Amino acid sequence: MRHGGSIIADTLYQHDVEFIFTLCGGHISPILVACSKKGIRVVDVRHEATAVFAADAVSRLSPSIGVAAVTAGPGLTNTLTAIKNVQMAQIPVLLLGGATATILKGRGSLQDIDQLALLRPLTKHQALVKRVKNIANEINKAIIIAQSDVPGPVSVSYTHLRGHE
Repeated sequence: MRHGGSIIADTLYQHDVEFIFTLCGGHISPILVACSKKGIRVVDVRHEATAVFAADAVSRLSPSIGVAAVTAGPGLTNTLTAIKNVQMAQIPVLLLGGATATILKGRGSLQDIDQLALLRPLTKHQALVKRVKNIANEINKAIIIAQSDVPGPVSVSYTHLRGHE
């Protein structure tokens, strides 16, 4: 059985993603480990905005979509300037982000913010995945949307990765 991080790595690999840019954190560590095992180079940066700017550069300079992965809450909010820049430049970028577990929403949980509402005006598509079995479909859908019509950024957030398919 595969966990969510390995499903994401497999899906990115199928889309010829060679790099994933990140500021390491607990919400995303399963993705980073699985990507590294799959041969996708994990590039750890010093700020989440830098991760998105680097993903932007990859998308501009290669046929592959640029990918950034950030943690929930402040990790995601730190990307907003870079995501707006990507939107204005019409560059397809996939932003992956952790999110507070559904059971903890609205209970004062650490990093509990309405990420979809923040990203709605900045991205072509936003998804919150609550079940591991839906991760690949949502990422595939988001990448297609990012690269279609007028290109632009998309976001897929998930409440957990440790469950199995």
